[in-house]
Amino acid sequence: MSILPPARADSTEAYLEASGPRLADLCTSCGACFDACPMVDHIDLRKSDVREVTADIRRLARGEPAGPAAVSWVAACTKSGRCRSACPEQTSGLDAMLLIRIAKQRALNVTHQLASKKDQKTFPRVKTFARLQLTDEELAKWL
Repeated sequence: MSILPPARADSTEAYLEASGPRLADLCTSCGACFDACPMVDHIDLRKSDVREVTADIRRLARGEPAGPAAVSWVAACTKSGRCRSACPEQTSGLDAMLLIRIAKQRALNVTHQLASKKDQKTFPRVKTFARLQLTDEELAKWL
């Protein structure tokens, strides 16, 4: 039988609130993650100010509003992991892909700058898995 590691936080919301600002503080907004991302060209953001977009990612991770380029970028994330390997702050503990994923969650649930998808087939499955993992209080808030 496997022994699970202890939970990183009491709830998903608590984890996002703690990890978002911590990771944002480690980020220097150098733009290496942005430059490495394959989606930047796909969504026509290559001419954007790299430092501004990455600074906005930090804002989103803290739960603050951000510019449209950063919101578009997090929405287009395919989790390729190229941002993670390109990040020079990785040795300091920064997981760039996790920072971007947290920024996306905050854009969805806190700043409401990113609309949730209306896929009729996916959401029931998400709700099923959420019921298996979230507390009653979290379910009331998130579903």
